[in-house]
Amino acid sequence: MKQFDKTNLLASIRSAEQYALANHVPIVSQAGAALLTELVGARHPERILEIGTAIGYSTMVIAAAMPAAATIITIEKDPNRSAIAQNFIAEAGISSRVQLCCGDAGQILHEVSGLFDFVFIDAAKGQYLDYLLTIKDKLSAQAVVVADNVLFRGFVENTDNPPRRYRTIVKRLREYLKFVNESSDFHTEVHRTGDGIAVSYYQGGTIHHA
Repeated sequence: MKQFDKTNLLASIRSAEQYALANHVPIVSQAGAALLTELVGARHPERILEIGTAIGYSTMVIAAAMPAAATIITIEKDPNRSAIAQNFIAEAGISSRVQLCCGDAGQILHEVSGLFDFVFIDAAKGQYLDYLLTIKDKLSAQAVVVADNVLFRGFVENTDNPPRRYRTIVKRLREYLKFVNESSDFHTEVHRTGDGIAVSYYQGGTIHHA
């Protein structure tokens, strides 16, 4: 297995960008990648959970900013994309730090153990709230949950009815945002970069001193 090499990692990030562009694979926006880098660099998470690997682009972006001893568990439903991601992760030299699980996140999330310091959600948009509720008791004190595409083409904040084919997604994203904005367990900021990114700072594990 390759040793971790930042040069290989950065080269693999560029390769994944080019692959995504050539093959029309949706990946986190440049602004979104910059925000991930900033958050991971500031928070120094040791255990990271990613829901929605795709081809591994965001996985590698996070890995480039995380502490040397940190690890990532990432979940991808599509076997073809999972295989492509595994290749990029191997080329990047981070296979020993990334556990890629291929399967349905709704099931796998019940099986993962331990606490997570950082969670990135970029999978089935209609399932965001279900994902969060499943892993809520697996968040470490002051963990951060980042959810991509929460404004979904502007439909989520628009008072007009979205096109019929998007109504369920929009409804469920609104429910996700309502929960993270109104729950006392989270303090949430919505960034209007890309298609909207919600950054929710977990308050539920905060230790209060007398």
